[in-house]
Amino acid sequence: MKAQLLLILHFLPVLLFAQQEVRFPDDFKTSALDGKEVTITNTLTLTNNYYAYLSSKSVTLSDGLLWTPTEKNLPGADMFEEENAKNAANQLILMPGDYSYIDKDGTCRIGQTITNLTGTLSYNKSNKKYTLTPTQKPELTENERPTHVDLQEGTYNVKVASFNILNYNDHGEVQRIKTTAALKALDADIYALAEIKNNALQGLCQSLNEAFSTERYAYVENRNGTGIVCAFIYNSEKVKPYKDLQLNSYAIWNNKPSLTERKVAQAFSLKSNNERFIICLNHWKAKDSNGDSGDGQSGSVERRKIEAEATLRFIEEMKEYYNDPDVLIVGDLNSYSKEDPIRLLEDGGFINQLQRYSPQGYSYAYNSNGSYAVGYLDHSLANPSMHGQIVDAQPFHINADEPRALNIEKGTPQPDNMYGCSDHNPIVTALLLVSTGIENASASRPSIRLTGDPRSGYLTLTTSSELTLTRVEIVNVSGQVIASYSADSTVSTDNRFILPVKGMARGFYLIRAYDAQGGCSNCKVVLP
Repeated sequence: MKAQLLLILHFLPVLLFAQQEVRFPDDFKTSALDGKEVTITNTLTLTNNYYAYLSSKSVTLSDGLLWTPTEKNLPGADMFEEENAKNAANQLILMPGDYSYIDKDGTCRIGQTITNLTGTLSYNKSNKKYTLTPTQKPELTENERPTHVDLQEGTYNVKVASFNILNYNDHGEVQRIKTTAALKALDADIYALAEIKNNALQGLCQSLNEAFSTERYAYVENRNGTGIVCAFIYNSEKVKPYKDLQLNSYAIWNNKPSLTERKVAQAFSLKSNNERFIICLNHWKAKDSNGDSGDGQSGSVERRKIEAEATLRFIEEMKEYYNDPDVLIVGDLNSYSKEDPIRLLEDGGFINQLQRYSPQGYSYAYNSNGSYAVGYLDHSLANPSMHGQIVDAQPFHINADEPRALNIEKGTPQPDNMYGCSDHNPIVTALLLVSTGIENASASRPSIRLTGDPRSGYLTLTTSSELTLTRVEIVNVSGQVIASYSADSTVSTDNRFILPVKGMARGFYLIRAYDAQGGCSNCKVVLP
């Protein structure tokens, strides 16, 4: 008995002072943990780092990222209130205490994670949030600063980078250095730029050439004044503009066209094979308090809906002007992915490439309604004929993840790197344009070939011998399937289809070929 008592007394300090293992936020719904030392067993994500460059300031941790409600949910007042409440309950404030969470680069970034966080908790009755002061050094990992865009080489031949560059030319020499560094790291064939002063475009292009020690970059000037515009810089060795840049005047607000210089289109041709496509670059009306209905879309959503409808109308005209059906919409649309303006584009036949390739990424972080949440304000959408030629779309996480106080707009930037050169992450879209029009992102997928004279009323679709075709569709530029043939409904063999085209209207069409292995290959054809 005495031995047992001695054993209990020996371990009593450990039992009394052991750290309590808890999960966040499941175990944090009351004030019961106030004053306790705990170890949080689940992995937490850094979600608010606004002042994180100051070693004495706090950051906010959550169980996973906090999403802007309308990034993942359809707009609605009830939804908005519920999602904001969830976000508010999923926030733990981390004070540095005796430790620093700033890394060797002088930052910590949204999306970084901490495991086995240990510290003492205090409960704030007014906001019902906990603050943790660490008793062991917290280690932030993952989501380190990227140095280049991670694309698989050999899968694309045109790289488009769309980028809101934060009122370029308003923030001096540091902005020029940082923005040029970002453009160099993007290493794009076409830069689709929003928020650049027209009179600064030539200087930025020259700065990019100097960074690459070349003269290959040129620009397409937006001729509509000297204010804030959308414009293009491009690699003249890879692509060339086709015809002139066009301005969209269909968005009418207060009985006059609204900011046409921020809604433009330009066609480019790939020099190696003359394949052409159209970029429709936009910067839509910003979110504000004007007309905010409380459904999560913020103010001026009606104006952005008008801009979306005007974009669809404008694109139909641009397909005729540039004589090509392939359209890519990019830019800062000031609308999250589930909001009405984006759904209008999708209802108009455009396919969201970021939801296709990077659904867990984001381009913007904003402190609103008690949460610092993320989502896509910047987009990449393609119509059906363009969709089959896109092989990747992703954000380049160099800005939105950084402490906002390091942003050039806040006056405390790090001058010798690209990080924080804007408040938006650039969006990169990778295209595979080939002279046959075949989308062939996978090197293992056998190619298809379209031959014949359309004036004869027939075309022949052939494949390599190891591929068995089961169905072929003919799709018009609006994405409508106007003809469909199965293997037993037309003259065909396993790898050869005869396609009747007699009586079809002149213009561009997409041919979709489905094989027995579950693959789908596309090619384009022009009927005279």
